[in-house]
Amino acid sequence: MNPEYKDVIIIDDDPGVCEVLSLYCENLGIFRNIVVANDGALGYAKLKNQKFSLILLDINMPKKSGIDILEKLSNTNEENSPRNVIIVSGEVKQASLQLALRQGVKIFLIKPFDEKSFVEKVKLVIA
Repeated sequence: MNPEYKDVIIIDDDPGVCEVLSLYCENLGIFRNIVVANDGALGYAKLKNQKFSLILLDINMPKKSGIDILEKLSNTNEENSPRNVIIVSGEVKQASLQLALRQGVKIFLIKPFDEKSFVEKVKLVIA
């Protein structure tokens, strides 16, 4: 994996998922910064203020959904791009899947998942 990728944000309203994803990111040993946001509005605010090499994004969250965040990222010239997103969700409806794909997301990680699956998906985004 490319050593210049160092910052990751986890945007998920489930504290347990955030904890597991943080641990997996730490275990990879390539991130200098692991940022966690427990709702979509807070996550989007953090995305506006910092560039991330990897965005781990839930779809169904309070205040702002993952799809809302993707649409905002796609409609602005910000450095954070849907290409750097892994959708991490327990339930991906067909409509949400198609919207995410249209916004440029290529990688999905369906809950529950294990560390091996997570690492494989991360390598696809930042290799």
